[in-house]
Amino acid sequence: MVTPAVLPVVAAPRSDSPAWSSWLQRLDRTADRGLIWAAVAGGLVASGRGPLRRAGVRGILAAAATSTVAHALAKPLLPRSRPWSRRFPSAHAASSTAFVTGAAMESPVLGAALAPLAIGVSSARVSLGERTFADVAAGAVLGAGIATLTRRWWPVVRHAPARARPAGGAPALGDGAGLVIVANRSAGTPGPLETLGQIVAPVVGVGGDEDEEDPVAEVHAEIHAVLPKAQVVIPTPGEDFVVEVEAALDRPMVDGSATRAIGVAGGDGSVAALAGLAQRRHVPLVVLPEGTLNHFARDVGIDDSPSALAAARDGDAVLVDVGLVDITPAEGEERTVAFVNTASLGGYPDMVKLREDWEEQWGKWPSAAMALVRVLAEATPLVVELDGRRQSLWLLFVGNGGYQPRGMAPLSRPRLDARVLDVRYLRADVPFSRTRFMISVLAGTLARSRVYVANTRTRLSVRVVGPPVGLATDGEVQPDSERFVFRIAPKPVPVYRSREEIPRP
Repeated sequence: MVTPAVLPVVAAPRSDSPAWSSWLQRLDRTADRGLIWAAVAGGLVASGRGPLRRAGVRGILAAAATSTVAHALAKPLLPRSRPWSRRFPSAHAASSTAFVTGAAMESPVLGAALAPLAIGVSSARVSLGERTFADVAAGAVLGAGIATLTRRWWPVVRHAPARARPAGGAPALGDGAGLVIVANRSAGTPGPLETLGQIVAPVVGVGGDEDEEDPVAEVHAEIHAVLPKAQVVIPTPGEDFVVEVEAALDRPMVDGSATRAIGVAGGDGSVAALAGLAQRRHVPLVVLPEGTLNHFARDVGIDDSPSALAAARDGDAVLVDVGLVDITPAEGEERTVAFVNTASLGGYPDMVKLREDWEEQWGKWPSAAMALVRVLAEATPLVVELDGRRQSLWLLFVGNGGYQPRGMAPLSRPRLDARVLDVRYLRADVPFSRTRFMISVLAGTLARSRVYVANTRTRLSVRVVGPPVGLATDGEVQPDSERFVFRIAPKPVPVYRSREEIPRP
């Protein structure tokens, strides 16, 4: 077998053009220590756009890992002594290929746009006589391989709408008569609008300084443009807006018609509250993604408020499950809380909060990983009874529907009407469970780990053994309690979304 150390190599000829040589030298210097890719990654992260931000983060992590492997392992193990080259393979080519490959996983168009830059960096090494073609080719193979391996611990998630059955009985709202929408101003930045605690219908003349941006006024304008006869509830700060919407449902509409649908302009917490009301009152739901992150709206396939309003006008909807949890506090009456995404106990509420704080800057998966490390380092075990069986755990996650991937952190769900709960928890009764968990995450073997349990159920009963704890539902923390029963609502809720976004079940 011929080893790389004895392969015949020939240095590439140097360019005879001083200007071309000078340009190549500048390009080569910018690639030293990955400076050029750090700058590209910074620009992508600062762009704020999801795919571009994720591409920048994955690309720079892949490049950093590749550079470490190239310098710490490949070069010492595969030395090649010769006058024009220090060692094999080319770290410049390796890190450049790793960055572009990683970025292309998140955004193929971006990867294609960056490929010429990576080729230029690699070609400069050959043209300047610093590396041979074999050095560069080996570096490219190394970089592409390591970038591809990042999928084992950071899955590539395609944010396509989840599947669901069409809701054939959802009414076409036409001009909006019979629709009540709550515009939850607490889901965004407050503006100068002072018409609080009232119903505005039709949606005109909402007031405010025209020179100042007001997110509530903007929502009013969007609603009025598509559904001019819709009634909008602007809740009073500090009050339960669900009560205000229920009161609106119980009194006649302005035009004397009955309420045919309810809607919400806000984030996941507001959507969950109104989804529970829609389930109880057997009416369809309009979701306007006006919150901070809008995970549920993205899963449903609602990209913006105008498309959701157009779907309501035309009667295009799908059936979506709603999760319910019956909460029994130490003192007081049992109450039922709805959730459309997830509910969690233990350190999970803190992890979710940290992840959401960092997600806009770093992307969902890196933020989740950093938040998980921090929470696990500071957490204390939670002793509970799961369906009567005592268990010590660090985190408990309950998802509305089966999330993917199974052997990693839950990132997406393929269906909105799976009729199951996704239950996952990290055991605390196994020696070195947190360390073993992190090793399994990095190795991509979490699905086979003893410390991580993931399954699906139709019902889950949880009793806390010890002081009451808080439950997080869709980012909202509920009062401390000691008993929780999770289940799926008996009937799904029709949620309006554009027909073009409805994939086949």
